[in-house]
Amino acid sequence: MEWYTAAERFTEALASSDPTPGGGAAAAMAGAMGCALAMMAVNTTLKRKSTPEELRPRLTQSLKRLSAFKGELKGYIRQDGEAYAAYLTAKKLSKDNPAREKAVQDALLFAARVPADAASAAMHGLREVDQIKDSVAEVIMSDVYCAKHLLQACIKCSVESIRANLAFIKNEDRVNEINKQIATLLKAC
Repeated sequence: MEWYTAAERFTEALASSDPTPGGGAAAAMAGAMGCALAMMAVNTTLKRKSTPEELRPRLTQSLKRLSAFKGELKGYIRQDGEAYAAYLTAKKLSKDNPAREKAVQDALLFAARVPADAASAAMHGLREVDQIKDSVAEVIMSDVYCAKHLLQACIKCSVESIRANLAFIKNEDRVNEINKQIATLLKAC
């Protein structure tokens, strides 16, 4: 399959009336693309004969870290749909079932945690990009800037997904904790 076929399938799935994939999956995809684009810039720099030898070990380590963040973010694309499915399952429990409210609250926390984890991975990816941007070949810097924007978009969009679930979470301590996490995530942008 050509790469653009996969991109077309994902964007068409987003455009459908199905609730998944939704904003959380799109956010994680943006983050994964940001990491991938930064990896391309690093790989391109490493292939250049003019890249100083003393930069190569640091760039190689960055490449490994970006790859790990990319893999993590790709996992959150799927997990976002799983979180929504868990919420639907909990909501389908009988209203007189004593376990229903806890199941719904647990599902909401899971649905907030997935984009929070995605945003955290994107934040680490963003920091990694900031550390290597001065070492990347000038000819590929536009891709580094695009990678940063994609990672920032992942964080900002993930925060929107978190907030959508936060409105229904009843545990004030958890809500306060998540709001603090949101503030930290947005500072990274």
